[in-house]
Amino acid sequence: MSLAMLLAWLLQPYVSLPNLVLLFVLAVVCVAFLAGQGPSVLASVLASLAYGVLYVPWTFLDAAESGQYLFTAMLTMALSLFISQLTTRWRDKAMESAERARELDRLYRYTRELETERLRNSVLSALSHDLRTPLASLVGASSSLLSDELALQPDARRELERLIYDESRRMQVLVENLLEMARLESGPVLLQQDWEALEEILGAALSVWRRQLAPRNIRVSLPAELPLLRFDPRLIERVLANLLENIGKYTPETTTVDITARVLDEAVELSIADDGPGFQDDPDLLFQKFYRGDSAGPAVGAGLGLAICRSILDAHGGRIRAEHRQPCGACFTLTLPRSAEPQEDMPEVTES
Repeated sequence: MSLAMLLAWLLQPYVSLPNLVLLFVLAVVCVAFLAGQGPSVLASVLASLAYGVLYVPWTFLDAAESGQYLFTAMLTMALSLFISQLTTRWRDKAMESAERARELDRLYRYTRELETERLRNSVLSALSHDLRTPLASLVGASSSLLSDELALQPDARRELERLIYDESRRMQVLVENLLEMARLESGPVLLQQDWEALEEILGAALSVWRRQLAPRNIRVSLPAELPLLRFDPRLIERVLANLLENIGKYTPETTTVDITARVLDEAVELSIADDGPGFQDDPDLLFQKFYRGDSAGPAVGAGLGLAICRSILDAHGGRIRAEHRQPCGACFTLTLPRSAEPQEDMPEVTES
């Protein structure tokens, strides 16, 4: 306020008295913003008194002019009080918003720390449980194959070789899921998209997992002509691998698996359904990281497979959903959007 009075004294010879009111109002606004409501009210009173006492020449004014300047002084006080209240409220709201933003930032960092700790614990759990069993099987089978003391029959040797392959594949899937989740968590997913045939990616996934799913009955029924879609084949095959692996984990060997597809106007839906025990949980919970429902039973895992599936489908602009199948079983449906149809290469025109 002292600075406003000094500026008013310096500007008085060049500025009319009514215009000095704006200078005092500006001073009140600054006090309200910096100090709050109480000091701003005091500043409003002081501004009106300073204007009326120090700068209005009451001695040389007649009654009409005195009334006019008195009205200006009172209006200055009322305007200063009103603006100071608005400024104080705005200041308080801004401070609340800033504090809320800081609190959200602290909460976000804390959540990220918890998520990182949870991911680390899940990785350690997966390494200590999921890897221990296949590693023990690999060591046992390979030592039997290398032993000179055991005379293995061809069928027994073949069985050990198959065991080594199956357990190696199981370890590969686990490690790929862990690495994939770390990559998805590190930032936006960079897709290597190209025009692909969905049935070919499905066939590649089934060729790897069909033997692990045996003797389950796998029935594939696809439309005669599925359109080409733009997607990252490696990531979509990872989605299919996770879904097929879950069937091998959580369904009995007598399960029948139905894989169907249908073409919509703007998307293609691929459904993988089984008549196994299904799940009792909320379908949305299945796609949360580290979530393993009660229906998981003794099967081990980090609970990352379906979370990875959802992240991959989201990156493609698609979605994945889980549904209870009647009378029993589960159905997972993934939806991939249809882009513009790929154009065939135009033949080159040669000059004759």
